[in-house]
Formats: sequence, structure tokens, C-alpha cells
Amino acid sequence: MFQVLLEYKHYLHHHVPHDIEMGIPRDGWEVFVEFNNFHEPAWLGCEILYASGQVPATLPRYIGDRKYDIFKRGIPDPFDGIYGQVKAFYEYFLDRAKSYEFHGKPVRVALPWAGFSTDGPLTVAMDLCGEDIFSDMLVEPEHFHRLMDFIVEATLRKARAWRAYLQIDARPQTGSFSDDGIQLISTDAYRKHVLPHHRRLLDGLFGGGPYSMHLCGNVQRHLPTIIRELNVNHFDTGFPVNFATLRDEIGEEVHINGGVHIDILLRGTPAEVRKEVQRILQSKVTRGGRFIMKEANNMPPCTPEENILAMYEATKAYGTYAP
Repeated sequence: MFQVLLEYKHYLHHHVPHDIEMGIPRDGWEVFVEFNNFHEPAWLGCEILYASGQVPATLPRYIGDRKYDIFKRGIPDPFDGIYGQVKAFYEYFLDRAKSYEFHGKPVRVALPWAGFSTDGPLTVAMDLCGEDIFSDMLVEPEHFHRLMDFIVEATLRKARAWRAYLQIDARPQTGSFSDDGIQLISTDAYRKHVLPHHRRLLDGLFGGGPYSMHLCGNVQRHLPTIIRELNVNHFDTGFPVNFATLRDEIGEEVHINGGVHIDILLRGTPAEVRKEVQRILQSKVTRGGRFIMKEANNMPPCTPEENILAMYEATKAYGTYAP
């Protein structure tokens, strides 16, 4: 894996035009251990699924008459199961990097994000319990909130242990988190059933912020509430996003990452990609100057290089902020 990561970065150097800031880095390479987006449910007992042509996922375990088994199982040790693998990989990377160079440049090992952040309590609850979690939210709220409390507490214990192991700040002032599952509920349901758990999570993980948040899916209706209630000022978005109305809804002080739908990047033509970039950048979303163009949301395998280049070139052409 260590070699594969570096070979891929070297491949970019030879296949992407050199005016793009890719290729052999000036100060050395950076690699990190990545076990997204399945490490949390796997740690909490779910089976990992490796479907053909797909990223890894997990199968819900705590469903039907097994829904309470997670409380019997309890919170695992922060270095058990898959996190034992993360730790072993990380230490192996560190050891290799001591004396390893690639194309004449040293290698640095970044911190393993999987150890101390989270995909969000509602998203993890979905991974553990499947779609039943949403009916529990309404008809068995006591169980729902018990599970959300359990997940938050597990996340905080794990983060404390990993931050101590990595010798980093136990409670940094700011940081990021996710919770894609909120795209499936109303804003009223979010305020009532999920927001209190997000507050507890942020209070335990970080200082006073401001924070950043990754959110896939149709979440735009939630953003004003999250900004106001959680002091989030930076969103990494997926799809769909209405760029024409977003700035009016959240203001000009909030940073937004967003851009071209990945299906256009994967299956469209370069001309279609350029047209979509132009549409986005000529909407109101760049007002205030806090917008980063990217794919929405993960670049899929086998995306044509010419489409990536078209997005880059169109961003240079249409991405100048108005005075």
C-alpha cells in the first residue's frame, strides 16, 4: 500500500499538464492510513462488505430482535478490531518512512484521521441499525436517544485515547466532523432529535470553534440551523446544492466547497463539464470570495483525465472573484 500510494502520485506527474500543481512535490510526499467510510460501524461490530467495484461498506447488525445487543456488547477498546489494524498500518508507515525516498524526495506520514474523528452519530446509527433507526426516532425515541448517546460516548472515548497515543492536543479549539444521515430527515426532526447529540459531540471533541462539516446529499435546508446553533463556518458539500440560492440562505462569511456532480465528471464530455463549471461559478455562490471548486462529492474511479482537466481549466477561466 505504501508503494502504491506513491506510484499513483508519480503517475499524476506524468499524465497531468505541468501547469497544474500536481506531480513530484517540492518538500516531499505525504501518505496516510485511510479506512473510510466503514471504520466506526466495523469497530462497533458490523461485518465489512467488499462488493465488486464499490468502496467498502458494512452490513447492519443491530436490527430486529438484536437491536439492543450493542448495549450488551459495550464500547470496545479504542485500539481493538479495525483500529488495531489502523494502528499497525500507521506504525508500519512511520517505520518505512524513516529511510524511504521516492524519486529523490522524503516521505512524511500524516495522522490517521480514522482514529479521532467521526462520520457522525446519525450516520453511524444508520450503519448499525439500517433504516429502522428512523422509525425508532419517532416511535421508540427512548431507544433512539440511548443509541445516539452510546455512539457519541464511544466516539469521545476513542478520540481521547487516540489523541493521547498520537501525542496531539486532547481538545483542539476547532476541527471537523460529518453526518450525512441528516439528509434523510426534516429540519424540525434534526433540531429535536440530532442537534443535541451534535452539541455534545463538538463539546467533547473540540473547543469553541468555529468548525467545519462535511455533508453529502440534500442538506441545504439544514445549513442555516447548523451555522446558527453549532458555530460551523465551513461546509464541504456533495450533491444536490442549489448554488444560485445558497449564498442568500447562509451569507457571505461561510466557506463552501462544492462543484460538478460526479456523474457529469465520469460520463459527460469535456464540453459538458466546462458548461457546468461555468454555470456554478456564474451563480451567486462566489459572492464574498469563500468558495472552492471541487467534485461533488468523491471523484469516482475511471473518471476521464480530460474531464478533470476541463474542470480545472474552466475554473481558471470563470473563477475570478468579482471586485
